[in-house]
Amino acid sequence: MESKLLGHTSCLACDSSDAMAVYDDGHAHCFSCNTTFQDFEEGKEPQVKVPEPSNPELVTDLAYQDIPSRGISSAVCRSHGYGIGMVNGQPVQVANYRDAAGDVVGQKVKGAGKKFAVRGDLKAAGLWQQHRWGSGGKHLLVTEGETDCLAWQTISGDRFAAVSIPNGAAGAAKAIRQNIDFVDSFGRVVLCFDNDEAGRLATEQVANILTPGKVAVMSLPEGCNDICDAVQKGHAEKLTKSFWHASPRRPDGIVAGEDLVKALLNPPEMGLPYPWVGLTEKLGGIRKRELVTITAGTGVGKSLMAGLIGTHLIKSGAKIGYISLEESLTRTTERLVAAEMQTPLHVSRDHVDPADIEKCWRDVFDGNVCIYNHFGSVDAETLLQRVKHMRIAEGVDYVIVDHLSILVSGWGDGDERRLIDNVMTALRSVCEQTGVGMFLISHLRAPQGGEASHEEGGRPKINQLRGSKAISQLSDAVIAIQRNQLCEEHSNRSTVWVLKNRHLGIVGEAGTLDYSPDSGTMTEVIENKETDDSPF
Repeated sequence: MESKLLGHTSCLACDSSDAMAVYDDGHAHCFSCNTTFQDFEEGKEPQVKVPEPSNPELVTDLAYQDIPSRGISSAVCRSHGYGIGMVNGQPVQVANYRDAAGDVVGQKVKGAGKKFAVRGDLKAAGLWQQHRWGSGGKHLLVTEGETDCLAWQTISGDRFAAVSIPNGAAGAAKAIRQNIDFVDSFGRVVLCFDNDEAGRLATEQVANILTPGKVAVMSLPEGCNDICDAVQKGHAEKLTKSFWHASPRRPDGIVAGEDLVKALLNPPEMGLPYPWVGLTEKLGGIRKRELVTITAGTGVGKSLMAGLIGTHLIKSGAKIGYISLEESLTRTTERLVAAEMQTPLHVSRDHVDPADIEKCWRDVFDGNVCIYNHFGSVDAETLLQRVKHMRIAEGVDYVIVDHLSILVSGWGDGDERRLIDNVMTALRSVCEQTGVGMFLISHLRAPQGGEASHEEGGRPKINQLRGSKAISQLSDAVIAIQRNQLCEEHSNRSTVWVLKNRHLGIVGEAGTLDYSPDSGTMTEVIENKETDDSPF
């Protein structure tokens, strides 16, 4: 005769307030922690006879039952040694760990409040259920937890080898190393850890340990955290297909086969034009994933050029991020608007209506620029987090970092070269990983051997980038500005040089720019040159 549900109450084995179902035949079952009680009377401890264990450290006389909330059958629980026992008069879930001979040598015990304890020696057992399978099989599934293993074996009919990690995702790599001979003996190893950060990290770590080519990663149905969750939501068929269709995992950075053909057939990426024809022709435009360094002497116009490029990109439909470490938020926004309004707002605003400034900002920049409001040095990790946030969360296409020297100035150990090496490597990686384009401002070291200073018109050279060779090595392009600030006739005229050009390989002079103090902009000087075949 089927028992009748009387109602719900709080569970004695976990912290659930209403998951315990009480039936008229005297038993109760908690659908939160999957514990079943016999001779249950609300408000009293269940009457269960607890025999003396033969080994005081291990829980004996386990009861095996279905676990409906996890999609696990009692038959699989019995064959795998996963049952309900009693510890100090309280019901607990117990996972038996057996050695190669099949003897129970350890247990994982889950009690009230989802608290875990270990009894005996888990190390002697290896991976959970390893004792059931001989080495050298065709397929092996590795899960993160015991119940995931049980759920999989329930839906698969317990036909193929499946094991789980004894100590969760954090201990996955260590557990696999300790049992590498067993795991690597299988022709195909399928990993299915939890769909969270810890599970994904464990997947990468374990995959890197095993023989390349035999590891496959089993994907979980959308919205599911683990195998149990997927089974509970009715995705048993999807899980089975995912197991058989899981492709061999290829280490990051290894590209082969059809992916190479796709890359070959991709049309070349045409960059956005620079604000000046000379740079566009020399560099082939501005492209994402590239790191472009702008360099010059002090006060020659590095920040001005970067600001003009940023404004130009916004007007071309791109969104930019601005990390300016030596000027205020007001000065940075002022620089962008001044370029568009062609008036030096930092000098005077007497002739400018504040309403026009606001209108310019809202019409051109609002929603198209993201600024990191910070002054002075910032540690590398924080910088990379800000750049990644700008790219991923804010949708920024290009980031301007002004400038490299102040970025590392407060890092403290005095080894500027090493610090710049590290930050350049990190910035280069961010460009590749996120697809963001980046403009980085860097200083030059003073010329040697009696050459004119860069502030007095000395021609910049790529080996004069201050701090580290990594700046030139990791940049896709290096743009330099040459200007003699003491020249009475052309103190505002600059020559632009391309010192590195990874995309096209063309270096050399890239045009002449005139700075206008009245407009605050740099205008390209277009010279009319007669050719030998001119009719005039």
